[in-house]
Amino acid sequence: MKRYLLSACLLLLCGHCAKKMLPPSPDRFPPHIVEVNARTRVQVELVFDEELDPARFVPESVSITGLRIRGISRGRDRMRILVWTEPQSHQRYFLQGVVWDMAGNPGRFRASFLGSNRIDTISPRVVAVSPAPGSVNLWRGVRIIVRFSEPVDTSLPLNYMIVPEEFETLFHRVWEPNWQEVNFVCRDSIGPGKVFYFLLNPGFQDLENNIGLTPAWTYWTTDSVFEGVTVKGKTVVHRGTVFFDQEKTKAVAPILADGSFEVKVPAGVYSVFGVSDTNSDGLVDLISLPVEFNTASESLKLIMVPESVPRRVNDYRR
Repeated sequence: MKRYLLSACLLLLCGHCAKKMLPPSPDRFPPHIVEVNARTRVQVELVFDEELDPARFVPESVSITGLRIRGISRGRDRMRILVWTEPQSHQRYFLQGVVWDMAGNPGRFRASFLGSNRIDTISPRVVAVSPAPGSVNLWRGVRIIVRFSEPVDTSLPLNYMIVPEEFETLFHRVWEPNWQEVNFVCRDSIGPGKVFYFLLNPGFQDLENNIGLTPAWTYWTTDSVFEGVTVKGKTVVHRGTVFFDQEKTKAVAPILADGSFEVKVPAGVYSVFGVSDTNSDGLVDLISLPVEFNTASESLKLIMVPESVPRRVNDYRR
C-alpha cells in the first residue's frame, strides 16, 4: 500500500514541475558547411546544414585563396549559396567566410574544393519583369524590375529603351549585389495621361559570355484605366523590335521566337516598322518598310529586307 502511495505522489510531483518548466531553449548552434561543389569553372555551390539569413549575409566576408570572386547569389533554397568566380584551374582552392542562420547564430567556415574545368554553355534568360504588362495608376515611385536566371556581366551595357524617350533620363539603373536583378528606379513623379513602354533587348551576357536571347518587356499607364487596343502581328524573323509611331503616342514591342508580336496602344493610325539583329552582334541587319496601320484592323504583317546601313536598335527610335 505504501508503495502505491509513493508512486502516486511522484506522479503528481512530476506533473506539477512539468507545468513550471521553461519552454525549449532557442537554437544556439551555428550553421556548418557540409558540401562545396564546383559546378562549372565559374560557379561554386556552398551547402550548409540549415537555412541561412540572407539579410545578415555580407558577400565581402567570403574569400577564395588565389581566385577572384565576381559575385555571390542565392542557391535554389536558403541552405545554399552560389559563388561566381573568374575561370578556375583544375587545382585545389581554399575558401572561408561567415554566414548567419535564421536564429542569428554566426557561423565561420573554412573549406577546400577542386576547381572545375567544365564550361557553362547555357544562355541566361529573363525570368521575371515588373510591373506586369498593362498595369495602371503608376505615377509615383515607379520601379521597373528585371530578373535573370543567373548573374549577368554588369560591366557590359544593357540595350534597353523606355518610351517616351524624353522620360528615359528620369530612370536610374541599380544592380542588385547578386547580379541577377536590375532595377530602373524613377527619380520623379510622372503626370497623368501617360503611357509607357519598356524593352530590354536580347544581347546581355552571363559570366561565361553566353548571350541571352530573350527580351524583357512591359508597359503601364499613369491613369487608373488603360484606354487602348490590343494589336497582334507577324514577321518572318524570330527576334527583333517593332516600333509604333504617332504624333501623340509612341510604342515599342518585342518580336518573339515564333515571329509574333503583341502590344496594347491607344486607338489611332500609326506608322509601324520592325528591325532585327539576327546574329546578336548589336547591329540591325534586317528592317521592314514603314506600314501605315489603323488599330481598327487589330493585326498586321511586316516584311523584312536587308538593312543597307546597319545601326544599333536604339538608333531607330524617332
